[in-house]
Amino acid sequence: MTEPRPVDALVAEIGSTTTVVSGFDGLSDYPAATPCLVGQGVAATSVVDGDVTLGVNAAREQLEAAVGPLAPSLTLATSSAAGGLRMTVHGLTRRMTAMAAREAALGAGGVVEYVTAGRLRDHDLRRIDEVDPNLILLAGGVEGGDCDTVLFNAERLRELTARPIVVYAGNSVVSSDAQELLERAGFRVKLTDNVYPGIDELDIVPARAVIHDAFEEHITQAPGMERIGEVVSGRILPTPGAVLIAAERLAEEVGDLVVIDVGGATTDVHSITDGSPEIAALMIEPQPHSKRTVEGDLGTYVSARHVVEMLAEQERPVHLPPPLPTTQEEIAAALTLTHYAAVTGVQRHAGQLAHLYTPTGRETVARGRDLTACRLVIGTGGALTRLPGGAAILADTRGKGGGERLLPPADARCALDGDYVFACCGALFAHFDGAAVLALMRASAAV
Repeated sequence: MTEPRPVDALVAEIGSTTTVVSGFDGLSDYPAATPCLVGQGVAATSVVDGDVTLGVNAAREQLEAAVGPLAPSLTLATSSAAGGLRMTVHGLTRRMTAMAAREAALGAGGVVEYVTAGRLRDHDLRRIDEVDPNLILLAGGVEGGDCDTVLFNAERLRELTARPIVVYAGNSVVSSDAQELLERAGFRVKLTDNVYPGIDELDIVPARAVIHDAFEEHITQAPGMERIGEVVSGRILPTPGAVLIAAERLAEEVGDLVVIDVGGATTDVHSITDGSPEIAALMIEPQPHSKRTVEGDLGTYVSARHVVEMLAEQERPVHLPPPLPTTQEEIAAALTLTHYAAVTGVQRHAGQLAHLYTPTGRETVARGRDLTACRLVIGTGGALTRLPGGAAILADTRGKGGGERLLPPADARCALDGDYVFACCGALFAHFDGAAVLALMRASAAV
């Protein structure tokens, strides 16, 4: 029998349709060794079969059939299976604390199903019960500001049928009061920094870390995921959260960028930028340095029917492809869906210029995300990296010059995560030298 080859890590990316297991070596000995992707194996995700380890083990078997038996020092995982982390978000005002809390939830990789602002009403509680969230993010009040609304909402949450984890990210003056209220009602409560500590001031990074911890608690108990601990020896992160971590670290090296991930169920767009100074002078609402949006109606398999219907309205008929297209016709259909999802996802992510008419004349303002300083657009995920033509699709997400939408510039460089490792790297950063992990990313995208 062949002796297993020691490697630094295996990372399982457990998606809604497929599971990819990647092997990595050369990380622990960097810079004496060159970090490298040893190989990858792919299998169908097996959560619906009641046991996620079936798909993980099948993907690992495919990997080892190609490169030989492996003995990893560490096994990690990222997941967007089992519905991801369903969240509801509740703040004081929609454009301030509720917006900040939503940014924290999305940045952590959560699937935000419902957002409220102000005092929770009866229909809000019914909707939260319908969503049956895995986690509730409760915010409200700048530091030293309003206390009544967030305490009222904490009191009302006690009327819910379920008892999900509650992350409190509001006015710290009453954090212990809110915690006591909720814990007495049977909730598990995690406290973090106020996501909106002052007017036009966002502080969402601490909340993201706490949400990642809560995700790990949830995912190991989710139906079909209970045995994940048997094959993983390290942390489990939400896949979108891992991609955002990877994008942030890469942006520190190469500058402002956009990362697009077209998946089977959603299209996620991540941007790391403060925008251009010219647009910043026109901006009327704060934006985080790192932002993620998720489009639940843009996917190539689970939500493909929605994309097919939208294309039909444009008189661009296309058939539904299988999760792993193989024939020329299936690949062509998957490419059409991927193109539409990527372009539409970036357009929705980007902000735009608007014109207000005042007594002194027309005034131009900017709303939403400014991508005009992003001179690098990277595609990751199976659809963009494994289908032919991914780079051409990325090129079409850029601005064409002129227009009021704040898209990446027409001459922004486009690159593919050719080795399909960005999500894996987001998980690896917590365990290995950041320079070594960055070397993997830069080699994969050739940046």
